[in-house]
Amino acid sequence: NFLAAKATMAVKDAKPHALILARGGSKGIPKKNIKLMNGVPLLVYNVKAALASGIFERVVVSSDDPEILAVAKVAGAVAFARDPKTATDKASSEAGMVDYLDRAPSCAVCCHIQCTSPLTDKADFSEGWSLFERLGADTLVTVVRAHRFLWEILQPDGNAAPKNYEPVRRPRRQDWEGELIENGAFYFFKVDVFRAAGNSRLAGKIVAHEMAEETLMEIDSMVDWKVIELLAAEKFGDEPMSWGDYSAFSTAQPKRFGSGSKSGGVGVVLVGAVAAVAFGAGIAFARAAKS
Repeated sequence: NFLAAKATMAVKDAKPHALILARGGSKGIPKKNIKLMNGVPLLVYNVKAALASGIFERVVVSSDDPEILAVAKVAGAVAFARDPKTATDKASSEAGMVDYLDRAPSCAVCCHIQCTSPLTDKADFSEGWSLFERLGADTLVTVVRAHRFLWEILQPDGNAAPKNYEPVRRPRRQDWEGELIENGAFYFFKVDVFRAAGNSRLAGKIVAHEMAEETLMEIDSMVDWKVIELLAAEKFGDEPMSWGDYSAFSTAQPKRFGSGSKSGGVGVVLVGAVAAVAFGAGIAFARAAKS
């Protein structure tokens, strides 16, 4: 189309653009993207980490919701008015990406960040970008290494069969590299490769940035929220309370969840809980968040 062609001819930025898609109509957890996590709207975690990394030309929050855009501005992000047609229940994240890229012609590399992964930190962004550049990649996916045996139920007889190991040669953890699971935290991609592949965030030469085990879960339900909120309280302590005043927004709550203390023992237990919930509940493979 005309906008895409115009974007192709524009002068390009040397640094990538960070793009956080945060629509207002989330159903599983209403107003999820700005619901308070330990006193701070959810999307602020990734905005602050992206800004602190120093690698981005700009950090953009794209939304159809005025309140979400207002929160983004307080956090220090660029507020981008998302076309409502790309923010419906049935619209894909890629539709939101195209909406932004068509109106941001200087963007040569985009980093799609999902705010349902608030444990992503500034080092993940900078290390991911360094890997992307060093290996001459077209796209980058984030992954978590997990030592779990995967099974499937075969039809029509209902027999169970292993998918990633042989039971008669069951490996010990220390003898097995495990599986790399896409965790959906963020994706780097060259815009021209994205478009050439039919608007696919992963195409061409793909590299993977491995992240910490506790980042496996994405927030898609209140079970996810409660576990990740505890992990966030341990990881960040009281730091989020210095990220701005969000008391004026509708999602503001008087009560903070989590003590803000950094207890190592709690972290060990919770990391194990994350893995158990993620695999035991059948969400081992990262779900595509409904941005």
